[in-house]
Amino acid sequence: MTDPDLTGSELTGGLNGWSTTASPEAGVEEIVLLDGPLGIVSKTMDERDTSLIMPSGTALGATWNPGLVSDVGQLLGQQGLERGVNVVLGPNLNLPRTPLSGRAFEMFSEDPFLTGVLGSAWVQGVQSQGLGSCTKHVVANDTETERRRMNSCVEPVVLRETYLRPFETAVRTANPWMLMLAYNRVNGTHCSQHAGLISILKNDWQYDGVVVSDWFGVDDTAATANAGLDLEMPGPARFLGSRFAAAVTAGDVPGGRLRDAVERITRLADRTGRRTGGTAPEPARLRSPEEQRELLRTAATESFVLLENRDNILPLDPARIRTLAVVGPNAAKPCFQGGTFATVRPEGELVTPLDAIREAMGPDVEVLHEAGTVPSSALPLSELGSTAPDGTPGVLLEILAPAGEDAVLYSEVRKASSFVWFGPVPGLGAGVPGRARITTRLKLDSAAHWSLGTGGTGTSSLWVDGKQVLEVPPPAPDDVMGVVARAETQRITLELPAGEVEVVVEMAFEPGRVQAITAVAVPERATNPLKDAVRLAARADAVIVVVGDEQGSSRESADRTTAGLDPDCDRLVEAVAAVNAETVVVVNASRAVLLPWADRVKALLMAWFPGQEFGHGLASVLTGHTAPSGRLPVSFPERNEDIPGWGTGLDADLDLDYAASEPMGYRHFEASGRTARYPFGYGLGYTGFRLVDAVAASAGLRAGDAAAGVGGVSVHVTLRNTGESAGRDVVQVYGKAVGETGYRLMGFSAVDVAAGERAEARIAVDPHGFRRWDQTKSRWLIPSGEWELRVARNAAGEGILCRITL
Repeated sequence: MTDPDLTGSELTGGLNGWSTTASPEAGVEEIVLLDGPLGIVSKTMDERDTSLIMPSGTALGATWNPGLVSDVGQLLGQQGLERGVNVVLGPNLNLPRTPLSGRAFEMFSEDPFLTGVLGSAWVQGVQSQGLGSCTKHVVANDTETERRRMNSCVEPVVLRETYLRPFETAVRTANPWMLMLAYNRVNGTHCSQHAGLISILKNDWQYDGVVVSDWFGVDDTAATANAGLDLEMPGPARFLGSRFAAAVTAGDVPGGRLRDAVERITRLADRTGRRTGGTAPEPARLRSPEEQRELLRTAATESFVLLENRDNILPLDPARIRTLAVVGPNAAKPCFQGGTFATVRPEGELVTPLDAIREAMGPDVEVLHEAGTVPSSALPLSELGSTAPDGTPGVLLEILAPAGEDAVLYSEVRKASSFVWFGPVPGLGAGVPGRARITTRLKLDSAAHWSLGTGGTGTSSLWVDGKQVLEVPPPAPDDVMGVVARAETQRITLELPAGEVEVVVEMAFEPGRVQAITAVAVPERATNPLKDAVRLAARADAVIVVVGDEQGSSRESADRTTAGLDPDCDRLVEAVAAVNAETVVVVNASRAVLLPWADRVKALLMAWFPGQEFGHGLASVLTGHTAPSGRLPVSFPERNEDIPGWGTGLDADLDLDYAASEPMGYRHFEASGRTARYPFGYGLGYTGFRLVDAVAASAGLRAGDAAAGVGGVSVHVTLRNTGESAGRDVVQVYGKAVGETGYRLMGFSAVDVAAGERAEARIAVDPHGFRRWDQTKSRWLIPSGEWELRVARNAAGEGILCRITL
């Protein structure tokens, strides 16, 4: 019996938090993997390592523009190249089964077809630059609560036709060089150990890339290796790598399984130029800084969805306004992005909506501002005018040995007050105990009540002017990445004296693979912000209210309990609309939200998390330099009770029954007879449109076994612009087979039409949209008989009905 070939086995286990292990014997160098969908993050979570912030997944979904999404992916790829990244961890092709999902902002759409098309475009853009895309998270990973232990119970037909569909589209269309498995279980088995799931990827879809775990998502060697996982992250590996080789030697894992994993990782190295002596691929396009900003501005403006525009109040005419009130917490402190490990430290200037609106309105318009609410979440000390002991803005960060040893091993002044270390802690190393200390000073003009807080991976203590006021125990053993992502703190409210106040946070930690420490505060506000905003709104000619989510409120490892905005935001909008009829509301939240006051405002614009150029993009749309052309990628409910699966959740065994929320999205509203507040695909512009005609034609598409090949179906559409300005509409094709009750999106196209004119478009209908999964025969079939194709401008629109027979 010959000894098994173990060459390159070390490749199957990560080296550290963000790199794979090199193998000189296999001729493979380290491969750097970094988040993420919103921009390139810092390996060390350092606020000084910056990158451009891209629009969130939902914002890109609202563009319905694959070409633009590909360009954004290409820009992200360029940013990665410039920072030495080889694989970008994204996009997220999970579906927001419910708007309560903590990571809904990362997801493109509730529809599997739209998600697959846009996700494929994103992958193609990134990989055109010579970087790999790590498309994630396979599969049914739309719940953050107990995400490491929960079990997604999904019927095979639903799994294939809905939740796996975006990943299949991406693999067949764009072939991402890496796929990430999800944390959760699917029908009882963890995804990293799910041989049936991985077989779909590698066998059914003939996927030739690397299948990687989510971070810390492996807990067994033989079960994981035998199931088909190729790479364990992060490192140092605990279950694969050398243990993979040992399992092969012991006969617990076939040698062919190791060879498969090594070959796939070696192929990734070839593709990214990480073979020893290899050369990096040539990037497709490198944009100048000016071109980068222009692209991000275009992406932001195309993502904005105009939901209401009564009396055509938009676009605003500066010549008719003398005083403009811009109120709301998100006007001066917008939410550019979500708060996960993919949080980007922004590169260059961030222009707020308030500043951009003030600039766009010009010197003849008085633009006044009040926040109208106070933050409901704590702020980093570094955002509150803190200084280090030497007077430098920021905080003093120190790393010390364990208690009893006072030597400072590392220190520096930082402009942040939340720190995370994967692996080595500066000055201390990895896997050893120690202490982290944050020291800062706050200068108060008068005595005031402040709420101060701390938390982290160890035992944290908070000291004010030399006196300990709070001790926070370490978190219970849990999802490691979740503990750090949530950055949970305990707070205490104190009366701080006028003058300089010293605040010290110290955390003692035990050995661990990740360490984190956070210091936060909420200052007291003396005046009533709501009254101040209402008073300002009452005397203005028009009001723009910018409300939404706070930075960090949308994050991984935590779900929401309601689709509503913060109640203070709703109260602000209602109070302002009551005193000024000329009220325009901008919602800065990247998910479907409840809008109980929508009928009482003149205009309503959904702005999502639109990335770095939020301010300039918003001002351009509000003043008419650019027309809004976005369409909703998710359905907006009227009430929480209208959300698919509302009132259901994890049971005592942590099972989540997907049947309670199926069908989801716009198909839920159609099946249940409920009416969405704003339906999927809906959106207005600064002109009007009317569908004039639609004709469907089939070319070679036949009923029967889908594996025998598919032909094509197209719809020829005529669209009329009924307004006085040019505009763009998105024409959508929804289809269903004979006997089915609900329509599914099967095609779409953006159509530009001049004022008062007609335009024609040919929409290719997705041939895979005709397939249905036959579980009894374990194969795809195309139902025979009459198919209905409804051409419409949104999922709830009547449109024009076409029929074809297969």
